[in-house]
Amino acid sequence: MFHKDVLVLDIEATGLDFTKHELIQLAGVLLDKKTLKEKKHFNSYIRPSHWNNREKEAMAVNNITWDTLKDAPSLKTVLKKFEKTFGTDVILAPYGTILDTLMLRISYRKSAMKYKFDYHVFDVWPLLYSYMATKKLLKDKKRFSRFGLDDAAKHFKVEVPEGRHTALVDCRVQAEVLRQIIKRMKF
Repeated sequence: MFHKDVLVLDIEATGLDFTKHELIQLAGVLLDKKTLKEKKHFNSYIRPSHWNNREKEAMAVNNITWDTLKDAPSLKTVLKKFEKTFGTDVILAPYGTILDTLMLRISYRKSAMKYKFDYHVFDVWPLLYSYMATKKLLKDKKRFSRFGLDDAAKHFKVEVPEGRHTALVDCRVQAEVLRQIIKRMKF
């Protein structure tokens, strides 16, 4: 199926502007390259350096508070644990955004760490789009352009547990959406 294990990742951040906002949660679920079964996972909050730069809209979505973050490990500590958990010989797989991998790369730079992941990224959203197009399910293309993870989960009848918009829950939902797409497509 894949030539490397797939690392589904998700982040939560203090906003969407990668020049001023920071990671405050990083999670990943490593999927076996042949079976897509979960092999291991990682989840950590990150203590931000510039909490005052947060965006109200982002914080309303992720519901992460200072009380949750004040005793969290530093960015560099979390990145080292993330890398130790998964290694870097994996395919990074976000859902519908390059922002996750871009913020991860910038976080490595901010931590004076070398970014060792492959620059090739497997974004699940374009695969979903291709699936929907081949099945002639793109009747409302304008609406589909904003087709989020909740929409994909609903389409494939993937249960979305409580805690949606926490990074680890999102990773597991993304992983199941990926499994459902692969199961239905002929390669």
